[in-house]
Amino acid sequence: MSGAASIYATELVAAMKPNAPIDLDEIAKTLGLELEYCVTSGFEGALICSKANRVGTILVKQSIREAGRKRFTIAHEIGHYVLPHHGHAGCLCGADDVESWSCALSDHERQANIFASELLLPKFLLNHEVIKSHPTFNLIRQLAANFATSLTASAYRVMDLTTFRAAIVWSTRGRIRWFKASEEFDAFVTVRDQVAEGTYAYNCFDGRRVPDELKSVRANLWLAPSQSGNEEYILEHSVWLPYYESVLTLLYLEQPSSFGRDDDSRALEELNPEDFTLKRRRWPR
Repeated sequence: MSGAASIYATELVAAMKPNAPIDLDEIAKTLGLELEYCVTSGFEGALICSKANRVGTILVKQSIREAGRKRFTIAHEIGHYVLPHHGHAGCLCGADDVESWSCALSDHERQANIFASELLLPKFLLNHEVIKSHPTFNLIRQLAANFATSLTASAYRVMDLTTFRAAIVWSTRGRIRWFKASEEFDAFVTVRDQVAEGTYAYNCFDGRRVPDELKSVRANLWLAPSQSGNEEYILEHSVWLPYYESVLTLLYLEQPSSFGRDDDSRALEELNPEDFTLKRRRWPR
């Protein structure tokens, strides 16, 4: 259903033909939804609706500090309204439901987050050269500024579209909660593990200053044991997000992948091309 969530968002964007940043007020109004900001501690966002009458209200927690997070919450609730089998009578979404891609989330919440990411950062509005650029936090920050989105949502979208071997990791209170890898990032970050000492993310939680750039660390501090032996080092850039008591980490592998190479592949590499020409020096008897 995650693919369907992207398709619904793409179709909605195509119908609205918006510019960046996406006008969520206009989209909500077109769909028959009202936006209200309220004082609450019980939810981050809520949808109260009647799909039969095509009317509804999106409630957003007023005290959300980050503007990009507020916008994502609105887009998330629009997703619940648009997607099939979501929000027939309404729903309440907590802080852990919004802008998260944890495997522990319910399928509906993950779908709403995927929908929101596609709605706020539609592919057709993302510059082709930007998508083909090396994934860096400078790129992520640029997208966040241009589309009025959070770093987390922008980083997730970059992983969706980049052609490079990269991943983002979200850690809270020293524990890895989820990660999102590009299609080319053929490694696995172990979720629910403690952030390893020796990483810049660990230093963030320890209150130390970290460089605002990609720096090399040992790959086995991040990658699953079954794969870390194939990569000695990995590039890491971690950013401390104090309001969430969390760290957003960008991981980047520079070299081509060696994961999954079988003996036949290695044997082919060892063959001399000249063995198949008249220049061959040794012939079978």
